[in-house]
This record gives sequence, structure tokens and C-alpha cells, in this order.
Amino acid sequence: MDRVVLSMSALGLAYLLDYIIGDPPRFPHPVRCLGMVIEGLEKVARRFFVSAAGLKAAGFLIVIIIAGGSVLATFLLIDGAYRFHYLAGWLFETYILFTVLAGGDLHRHVSRVGRELRSGRLERARTGTALLVSRDTGRLDESGISRATLESLFENSADGLVAPLFFAALGGAPLAVLYKSVNTLDSMLGYLTDGYKDLGFFSARMDDILSYIPSRLTAGLLVLAGAMEGASGRGLRVLIRDRGKHNSPNSAWPEAAAAGVLGVKFGGPDRYHGRLKEQPLINAAGRDAGPGDIDRGLVLFNRVSIIAFICSMIIYYLMQTGEVFTF
Repeated sequence: MDRVVLSMSALGLAYLLDYIIGDPPRFPHPVRCLGMVIEGLEKVARRFFVSAAGLKAAGFLIVIIIAGGSVLATFLLIDGAYRFHYLAGWLFETYILFTVLAGGDLHRHVSRVGRELRSGRLERARTGTALLVSRDTGRLDESGISRATLESLFENSADGLVAPLFFAALGGAPLAVLYKSVNTLDSMLGYLTDGYKDLGFFSARMDDILSYIPSRLTAGLLVLAGAMEGASGRGLRVLIRDRGKHNSPNSAWPEAAAAGVLGVKFGGPDRYHGRLKEQPLINAAGRDAGPGDIDRGLVLFNRVSIIAFICSMIIYYLMQTGEVFTF
């Protein structure tokens, strides 16, 4: 069978499986294995390096080992599986693509928080929000929970859905795995704290680089998806004005677009490990978020998900057939 058709159908099935079942808790997930390897490499690095320069060098080597090794292993295993039998290759490629997508699991977590809020179970909603954000959730009221959940939904819509689809469209499963491995490195090592600012320096920078285009694509898709409720203009205005209001060079792009489309306000005071931190306001003229906005946010997310998937399938076909270079 034609390899392009098989790979496209693998991406399609992976997308559907991710949407339907998300990330089952006991499912053998390569990202969990990757996390254990990163933890092991971190221990080795800290045993042999103490200085800032040494830790930065070790961090660079960890990025090369994890990202490079993941891409090489994915390419060789998928190619070997296809050489053995086209069905084995197709199944393995589907499995890998399924594991790099996180849109379904994100949707499920956010939906759960919305249900708990609507049922008046505030403490359970706080617990659910704590799975999505790093800030303290114990004191959050209904509006604070709604805001935190929506901010996480749209920031992670780029990391967990649009970016993997984008890289899969450009270079198949190996390139999608490259992004996922770097994103995992950033989530484990890329902190600004004293303990990680050196070791995680290259992990954070690589994630910023790889997320640069997907975050902006996500913002554009959010503005486009807002057209169905006549909110594209407002989303675009807020995006242009507030896209830089975040410590990350990428995170504010989808957040600003979504805040504008939904008409809500993001940012403001948050607590991290007991310390109050004032975040820049995104769409400061918007209203405070509420439980109903979580439902509206999920509708917006679903639209972006479908558009991103269709676009990824078209781009993948054009890239693999070479027709993209004939335009």
C-alpha cells in the first residue's frame, strides 16, 4: 500500500483516538519512559557538575541525547516496522502519533472542572484545576478557577494539540516526537528557579524556538474560529495589543486571542508556593471568567482542533507528494 496514504490514515486514527479516549492512566506511554530517562540524566549531571557553565553544558548534552535519540529511535522503529509488514508499520506509527497528541486529555480535564463548578463542588473543582496549573488553587473562588482553567486550556492547546499536528504535518511522526521530547524536557527542567535556570537553559530555549510558529498559528486559528460567533475582530484586536504580556515569548499569543474572542479577562493576582504574584492583564476591559465561559472555551477549542487537524492533513499530503513545491 502507498506509504503516504498509510501515514495519513495513521494520523487521522491517532487524532480520533486522542479525542475519544485521551490518555488512559495505565496505557504504556513513551513520554513516561522519557521522563524517567530525563530524571536519570539529571541525577548524573548534578553528580558531576556544580558550576553554572558545567550545568549549562550538561543541559545541552541532555537535550541532544533526549531529542536526538527520540527522533532517531522513532524513525528507525517505524521504518523497520514498515519493512517487516505494512500493517505493523501503520499500527506503530498510529501508536506514536496518538501518544504525542494531548488534546483529548486536555479537553477531558477542563470539562471535569466545568462540571464540578456547575454542581457547586468548589473543592473538587480546585483539585481538578490543580492538575492543569502550577499556581496554588486552594483559595481560588469560582471566577479564579474558571480563569485558571481557561488560561491552561488555551496555552496548552498550542503545546498539546496544534504543535504536534503541525510538526507531524511537516515531517511525520519523527518530527512530532522531536517537539514532544523538547516540550517534555522544558516541563521537567526549564524552570527559572536557582536549581534549574542553568541545567534547563537549553531545554527552555529549544522549546521557545520550536513553539514559536505553533503558538502563533494557534492564535490565528482561535481568531478564525471566533468568526462563528462574530468575535474575530475583538479577538484580533486583543491579540495585537496583548500578545507580549507573558514571561514566555509564546504563551500570551493563544491566551490573548482566546480572551478577546470570549470577552473575558486573563491575568491578575496568583499565588505560587504561597507567594503572591501579579500577572499582566490580558484583555483588561473584559469581564471576569465564570463557569459558563469554560463551556464556551471548550466549544472554541473544539473548533480550533478540527481546523488544525484538517490543515495538518492537507499540509502532510502536499509535503509528502511534493506538490507544495509546485505552487
